[in-house]
Amino acid sequence: MKLNGQLEPVPFEQAFQHVAQRLTAAGVNETLVMSSGSYSNETLYLLQRLARIALNTNALNTFDYYRRGTDFFPDKNDILPFAELFQSNKFYCIFPNAEKGCQDVSGEAPAVWSSQMPETLKAVFEILKRCPDTPRYWFNSTDTLCITDYYAFFRCVNYYMIRHHLEKGIYVEVLGKNYGIYKNALMEDDYDALLKKNNLQHTDIQSFVDDLITVHAPAFLVWERWLTASAYHELENMCMLLDIQSKPAAGFLTIKGELNSQGLYDMGLFPHIAPGGHHMDEEARHKMEAVFQAAVCTESVDVASVIDGPGFRNVILWNALGSDIAEDILHNVRKAEFSLLHTSYLPGNAELYDVILPANLPEEVSGSYTDTAKVPHNYESEIDNPLEYNNIGQLFGLAKAFGIQFPSDKDEAFLEFISFMEAGCHSAERHYFK
Repeated sequence: MKLNGQLEPVPFEQAFQHVAQRLTAAGVNETLVMSSGSYSNETLYLLQRLARIALNTNALNTFDYYRRGTDFFPDKNDILPFAELFQSNKFYCIFPNAEKGCQDVSGEAPAVWSSQMPETLKAVFEILKRCPDTPRYWFNSTDTLCITDYYAFFRCVNYYMIRHHLEKGIYVEVLGKNYGIYKNALMEDDYDALLKKNNLQHTDIQSFVDDLITVHAPAFLVWERWLTASAYHELENMCMLLDIQSKPAAGFLTIKGELNSQGLYDMGLFPHIAPGGHHMDEEARHKMEAVFQAAVCTESVDVASVIDGPGFRNVILWNALGSDIAEDILHNVRKAEFSLLHTSYLPGNAELYDVILPANLPEEVSGSYTDTAKVPHNYESEIDNPLEYNNIGQLFGLAKAFGIQFPSDKDEAFLEFISFMEAGCHSAERHYFK
């Protein structure tokens, strides 16, 4: 804790009380709370619960999706399951090739590759190793298309298919919504200008489509951080145009940046998303208040606009594994009245923060996470927790300091958040051409 301008070690309880004293009187949405996907579902759930009750804020966001939105979380029925990859006929790989030095791409997507491969990518490489006979089309290789703007590329593919009447199947004929609107808008695009964005020729798109339409069960494996939201939409549109998603072992699987990036969405770490991944509306607010037994802040807020403008009065960053913190967020930290960092690695700019809480590594705690295909998994700690209070214990300690009620333990928190989950296929919200 910062004392007389210097960071000094203090007991947990003193830090908890200090945070409560500084933030109890915070106004609506005066406090920014950001998290990474390196925490368990239980931790993320309790963090948003603390924010919306004790901190009086709905200004929630995540390092992985800051200024990128929440368009990267499709319905679970539209995601290609990991298990089905073993039956796919061809892999179209849009992610760093470990065998070729893990080269990043340029263009709109941020450069995020580091020397240590994320666990999410390791899982995909394990599957590839077990499917040695499945053909691969690895973008940006010496004998494949070099793509830096995936939006322009998929847009070109979709334009070519519709122009040459290659679209087919149940999504075009029956299930797809807004197809006519999408088709008309696409046909007004400047196809040649889109080609130039990747230095492609018409024959490049023709050859790619000719190959794609001969594959019975193509699987697109995509490193999500290489896509903008618009590129992601065009990938979805392409799969619907070719009826790919209706086939077993076919479709797309977006590879998340962190172990529990999906949990950020499912636990509601966004202003317009409630626990369970539901849109924040009056019904969601009433359910939250019924479960939490407390008033909940659900006021609308555009986090990026506030940061671009006056900034937040207080900044709380939960960043266990040291995800990159954007410079504009750090600028807000510098001018904030109060700031807190939760981390496993003391940063070089530690003096910026008023309080630094030690975070557990994922292998030091038990809990649950949700994989790319939205399948939940429980896991147990592999090494001893060295802290007096682990991640969840610290949230319990903060809740106590604020005088609010929390679940009695981690297991009760789990039962609470699964009560927000709704089973079934939400068909009315699916199959939109965008």
